[in-house]
Amino acid sequence: MAYENIIYEKRQHIAYITINRPERLNAISPPTQIELWDALIDFRNDDDSWVVIMTGAGDRAFSAGHDLKWGSEHPGESPDWGHNYQSDPERIGLAGALPTEIWKPMIAAVNGYAAGGGMEMTLHADIIIASEHAQFGVPEVRNVGGLPGAGGIFRLPRQVPYKVAMWMLLSGQYLSAEYMHNVGYVNEVVPHEKLMETAESYARLLTANPPIGVQTSKEVALRSLDLPLDHPRTAWEYLWEGTTAKMRNSEDSQESRRAWLEKRPPVFHNR
Repeated sequence: MAYENIIYEKRQHIAYITINRPERLNAISPPTQIELWDALIDFRNDDDSWVVIMTGAGDRAFSAGHDLKWGSEHPGESPDWGHNYQSDPERIGLAGALPTEIWKPMIAAVNGYAAGGGMEMTLHADIIIASEHAQFGVPEVRNVGGLPGAGGIFRLPRQVPYKVAMWMLLSGQYLSAEYMHNVGYVNEVVPHEKLMETAESYARLLTANPPIGVQTSKEVALRSLDLPLDHPRTAWEYLWEGTTAKMRNSEDSQESRRAWLEKRPPVFHNR
């Protein structure tokens, strides 16, 4: 696919996806959403890409969410995504909804506003690095009398304390990067000029680990998140049966042990 609304690059096991619509605060139009999905599916399927960093062009916004102007500018062209897209990891959905079964680490480098669908994109990330001036919010209730319908209504209460999630959902107010760091949603807050450098340092630390082990850890953690631990025996099944066998029997797992014993840096091949 030829990308017109995003920039998609790959370097040294790291994929980079930049929403490139700074004149619209990197708002997500339907064509932009299609390009985001295409890039993320390509990242998911590329055995040589182990981590992705998502960001927005410029310093004003990571993404302002759904591009409300696009519909009026393109009457009759807005797609009908349907309502059950999140139950199918291959089915594209509303702005802010991303493929749901990507077990590789996803880093969001948030520069400015992460609003609405932009905030929902960060809810898909495993790690968030934020500029000092970043703002996080789901303003749908205040702006359009709605709610974050691309999964944010479900994911937000699972990722921040309940009272914080309720304030965000019911008030539509924005919260600062420092506040979101204090409640554990943001991993690190840095000056804007250090944003991508810091995100890349996190990505390099992740690529220094065996990718099969990293991906299996994420898959087990997410698949078992809402399952009981002991009765019935469900969450533990993901840890010891099937899913982790490929990790335990992998070449990279053996290489990790050899390198540790031989006191040398490991060389991983994602096998």
